[in-house]
Formats: sequence, C-alpha cells, structure tokens
Amino acid sequence: MSALLPAYPGAVFLPEAAQRVVFLALAIASVWLFYRTLNRRLFAHFPKPWVLPPGPLGKRLWRTFSEVFLQSRVIRDRPAAGIFHALVFWGFLAFAWVSTKHLSLGILGFDHAEESPGFYDAFAGVWALAVLLGICALSFRRFVMRPKALGKLSATSGVVAILISTLMVTYLLEWKSLSPPSTAWIINWWAHTLSFFALLVVIPQSKHLHLLLSPFAVFFRPETTSRMRPLREDGEDLGMVHFKDLAWKDVLDVNTCVECGRCTQFCPVNQIGGSLSPKEIILDMQHGLLHGGDLVAGTSEEKKMGSVWIDEKDLFQCLSCGACEYVCPVGIEHVGSKILDLRRGLVSEGRVSNEKVVKLFTTMERAPHNPWGIMQDTRKKFIEGKEFPIFDGKQEWLFWLGCNLNFDPHGQAVGLAMKQILNTAGISWGVLPRETCCGEPARRAGNEYLYQQLAEELTGTLAEHGVKNIVSCCPHCTTMLDKDYRQIGSYAALGIRVVHHSEIIEELLPKLPLKPAHESMTYHDPCYLARGRGITNAPRQILQSCGVSITEAGHHGENTQCCGAGGAQLFIADDRREQSSERVNQRRFAQLAETKAPTIAVACPYCPIMLRDAAGHAKRDDIAILDLAEIVASRINGSDGQLKTSG
Repeated sequence: MSALLPAYPGAVFLPEAAQRVVFLALAIASVWLFYRTLNRRLFAHFPKPWVLPPGPLGKRLWRTFSEVFLQSRVIRDRPAAGIFHALVFWGFLAFAWVSTKHLSLGILGFDHAEESPGFYDAFAGVWALAVLLGICALSFRRFVMRPKALGKLSATSGVVAILISTLMVTYLLEWKSLSPPSTAWIINWWAHTLSFFALLVVIPQSKHLHLLLSPFAVFFRPETTSRMRPLREDGEDLGMVHFKDLAWKDVLDVNTCVECGRCTQFCPVNQIGGSLSPKEIILDMQHGLLHGGDLVAGTSEEKKMGSVWIDEKDLFQCLSCGACEYVCPVGIEHVGSKILDLRRGLVSEGRVSNEKVVKLFTTMERAPHNPWGIMQDTRKKFIEGKEFPIFDGKQEWLFWLGCNLNFDPHGQAVGLAMKQILNTAGISWGVLPRETCCGEPARRAGNEYLYQQLAEELTGTLAEHGVKNIVSCCPHCTTMLDKDYRQIGSYAALGIRVVHHSEIIEELLPKLPLKPAHESMTYHDPCYLARGRGITNAPRQILQSCGVSITEAGHHGENTQCCGAGGAQLFIADDRREQSSERVNQRRFAQLAETKAPTIAVACPYCPIMLRDAAGHAKRDDIAILDLAEIVASRINGSDGQLKTSG
C-alpha cells in the first residue's frame, strides 16, 4: 500500500516537477505583467535624456527615511488613518524575509519547509495581526465612513485589501495551525502564493503603485514649494502645453498619486467652495497621459468637448501657497512644475479667456510696468520726501522696495521702518533711483515673455550699479530675485545675495538698542516665507526680542494658511466665483482673530492688504495689523514707542 502513495501529499494534485513549472510560469507571467504595466504608465513616457536634479544627498536620504519608512508625514496630518496605514506598511517590511523564504519553496521544493517556526516567524506573526488590524480599519474608513476627500469608491482598493488580508491569514494559518508538507499546508501555500502574484498584477494598475514610486518621488521632491522650471533655449518650449512636455518628475508624480485627497482638503481655495482640486489636477493629468492625450489644459468649453483634460478656470484659482505640497504624503509637486507651468503654456499659446488675467498683463506691459499701474512719480516723491539714500554702488546693501512698498500706503510705512532699522544698525544701504516690477505677478500668472523682459531690464540695472546684496520686505520679490532670476545666466553670474528683511533684522538684533515692551501678538506666517523659503523661526525670534508674547494660531509655521493674495490672485481673483459665505482672506483672518491677540504681526506686504480687507468685513478695526519692521522700529531706543499704521 505504501508503495502506491505519492512521495509527498502535494503529488495528489501535481507531481513535484510539474508544480515547479506551474510556479515558475506564474512567477514569470506576473513579473512580466507587472513590468509591462509599469512601462506603459511610467517608463514609456519618460523624456530622454532625463537628468536627476541636484540637491543635498544627506537631507534627501533623511527625508525619504523619515517620510517613507517612518511614515512621519502620513501620521502628522491624519493621525488615526496614518497610524493604520503605517501598520500595513511596516508589516510589509517585516514580511520581506518571510516572503523570500516562502517563494523560494516554489523552486527548492516543499521538503525544504521548516518544521518548527523560529523567532522571526513569531515576529512576522505579530505584524500579520497588525496588518490585518490596519487593513480592516482602513477598509472601514474607505467603504463605510467614505470621507469626501477620498472621492469615488475604487474596486481595486477592495481587491488589494482582500489580497493583503489573504496573505496575512494564510501566513497565520501556516505559522500556528498547519505543518508542512501536509495537504492543507500545501493548499494554504498556494493560496498565499497566488495572492502574492495577484498583487504584482493589480498594484501597477491602481493607485497602489505609490508603494513602489513614492520613495523616489519623496527623494526628488524639493525642500520648499516647487519652483517654475526654466524654459529650454531652443525657442520651442512654451511651457507645459502638450502631454509630451511633461518632465520625468511630472510623469513620476502623476503615477504616484495615492488619491488620498489631502491636497484638496487643505487647499484654501477648495475650502471656501472654489472648484480647484489639486488632486483632480493630478488625476486628470494621469488619465490624459495614459489615454494618449495631446493638449493638457484649455477653456471650460474645450474640456466639455474632450479636447483638453484640465479647465483653465481651476488653474487660475491657484494661490501658489504650497499647502497641497506640504501635506502630500508621496512627494508630488503640484504648484510650480504643474499648475503654474500649465498657466504659462496657456498664456504662451494665447489660449486664456480669463479677462482679469489679460487685464493684468495689459497693465504691466504698459509704462510704468507694475501691476498697480501707478506712475513712477509716486515712488519718486516718496523716496525723495522721506530722504531715502540712493544706491550708487558704494553701499553694502540695496534695499529693494518692490511694488507694494513703493505704492501702497502701509507698504510705505514699512519702508520707513526699515530705513530706521538699517540706519540705527549702521548699515550702508540705498535704494534704486528707479524700480520696475520684478515680474512676479506676470510669471505666476503665466506670462513668461513679459517676465523675461522685466528680468532682463532689472538684471542690467543691478549689474550697472554693482549690486552685491539685496534685502526685500516682500517674500514674493525675495523668491523671484533669489530663485527665479538665478535661472537666468546673466543674473546668476552677478552672484547677488538676496535675503528677506526678517533674516537681516535677526542678524542686526545685537546692534539695535531695543526697549522690549511686553505685548501679546499673533504672527501670520506668509506662505512664500514659511513654505517657500523655510523661514519660520527668525520672525518669532525678532518678536520675542521686542518683548512680544506670541499666541499661535491653529495653523502656523509651515502649516500656515494663505491670506489669498499669492499666485497673482491679488490682481486676478474673480470675486464672482466665490459663492460661499467667506473668502480665503476672511477665513485666515478669523483663524488669527480666534487667538484674541490685539495685534497681528506679518512679514509680507501682500498679507496686510488681504487681512485688513477681511478685518473691515468682520468690523474688527480693534485688531492692529503690523509688519515686523514696524514693530522693531517702535522698540528702538529713542523712538516714540508708538506703532503707527496707515491705510
């Protein structure tokens, strides 16, 4: 009788050699399907040649370890869901060796299976339970609670959840209940193996491809809000117009999206009822890329007709504040490299129907070339009447006033405060006899040609005056002069140091005879300073040196909320589209007012304009809105100690 029995129970189904053939066939097929889908979604669209961006390797590696392997960003913004997600991710890391041993049996044979589980098997068993807990919690959230940010239900999400659960259950059965090479153990082994191969097929066809791509997207993401790229010099680069214009990081990004909806949930425009959804922008780009689309963006009519994938109406609502990138757990760059580049493509081709955008360009194209359309005589009277020194090349610092400090009444008060600070500190400085706009509103709204014209003129002026150091009170101007302009070879060759006034004031604190006066304030972090330049500590250090007790708003630091002026919205925002009871600036002002601080400190000339408008709407003229420079100047020994405001 025993001679008639198979050598091992598995032969009841297939001979040992045949099972090896089946295993290898399934393995090869699943790997081939995995690669074919990955190539279709990713590699086939990579521009050639593609160049890796430069950057500090150590910081990138640490950020990747922190955000991917420690899941820090996932947990930070949604702690409950983040922890469950982390359990699943960490469980898969723990299963790496288990899976390797499991699959090796398909080649070596079942007689190599271990009879008695070791320590690592027990360790993996604990993680299997943790993964099951995480999957159950996430599935309940996805299919029962169904948060709005997650969007429509996805069939593949359910399939992946079932396959992962099957992997964990079959492992637990193998670990605690089944002994190799019994028939039940072999059936269980094949169930585990088929689930593993099925995941290889399903994952690259779904949002779960982020499991593979997110470490690369996070590694190559910039430290601050993404910048607009320089156009190629071949004259054929008009910005992002066609899907073939996508850079390799764009292709990586649109395929990495996990569809969690955090970017849209945290978008200030979407919060007040705007149609802009950063998540949908990325997904529309993904769908257009994979379906062989040509034009990326266009008018609402063109999108309805199906000739484009993204509506310009959504693109021109963006504040370029970077909130979407700050919360994205997989390193997607929504702002500079996508939304603003798409604006640039539309403008370059003359396919913009937004009347306010066209009006902004018309205003800036005409003398005196600033978005306010105010003549240079206003600036001339201001600097001459207030006796601002004129930069002649001998001074150490050029004080760049910018459009706001030149023409806005409150901005001029900030300029006077900086004059007092620089003089008191004994700094050698001056202002240009004539300034034109640096082109920030033009470039952020998409007019690259106008920006290049303004930049060329300003670069020539700076070179002529021998400027080596620039200080600006405007984070937008600072970003342009310190980041965007360095994409221009003639400007980069000048080697100019550019700092925001919060940076130089912090350096000058030891030289300033301050009289600290105890007062409670809240500080509003400008987006372009906190997320755009990573500066959050310097302003607070300045305020504390002035005796200020800071009461933080719920959203502060890099987690700040926009005042509503960025991305050229100060000039192009369409009030008619905001149908909700509040606007971006009103929501931000309400958050700051909740601190009950009598004064709001700011560090950007755009922010007071927006916040004062919101204060007027809320009938809160009891709250003062003051720039850092005004606060410091009022504390300088010998001043009258009064905080003067205007406008």
